Amino acid sequence: MTNFQYYFQQLPCFNCKKTKVSTDLGWLTEAMKDDVLAQVEAIVAKGEIEPDISVNVACSKEEARDYLLLNFYGYSEEELANDIEAEDEKEVADEIAEQLAQGNEKAVFEHEIALQSCADCDVE
Repeated sequence: MTNFQYYFQQLPCFNCKKTKVSTDLGWLTEAMKDDVLAQVEAIVAKGEIEPDISVNVACSKEEARDYLLLNFYGYSEEELANDIEAEDEKEVADEIAEQLAQGNEKAVFEHEIALQSCADCDVE
């Protein structure tokens, strides 16, 4: 497995947009996390704070498999080694091949971050 970690980050409350709240970023490498945070900061700086923020994650061919299985198929780190269902493995391989068939060196995936509300807002 490449160097994926599950990251959290203090990001603005989607309601009041001021208070920072621990927000789930998902499974990323450190470089992906830095890139995601740069994109999030640019979105926040523009005042475009919505409950869900979409950013792009660029992966090498080697990273793309683990990224998809961890973030979109819900596999655990332990399962990546040898507990992947054949159908999931094929779907992931097809997605990566489609991304790289266009001559790209990296596969780019849309990555959603769900902002949280702070305790003061407690949106119901």
